[in-house]
Amino acid sequence: MIFIYKAVAKVKPRYVSCVIQINEKEKQWVSDSPYIHAFDGLDRVHCQMEENELTTAMNKAGYKLIKKIRDTLPNGKSLVRLDYER
Repeated sequence: MIFIYKAVAKVKPRYVSCVIQINEKEKQWVSDSPYIHAFDGLDRVHCQMEENELTTAMNKAGYKLIKKIRDTLPNGKSLVRLDYER
């Protein structure tokens, strides 16, 4: 979470919108498909992030959560959009 705090603290935008993927049932963060190997390089930049930890980091940076939207995806996954305001 340190990288989020540093980036937001440096730029200081009024609004920050984040989208994170929640894996409810799956252990893998990329769903199985014939094209799964197209995502092999993403493992180097993937960062496991928890919704509550993100909000805590954003609060420390002076932002409050103003909106949350959750969209259910196939394979037990969800996308969660979290909007923050300074």
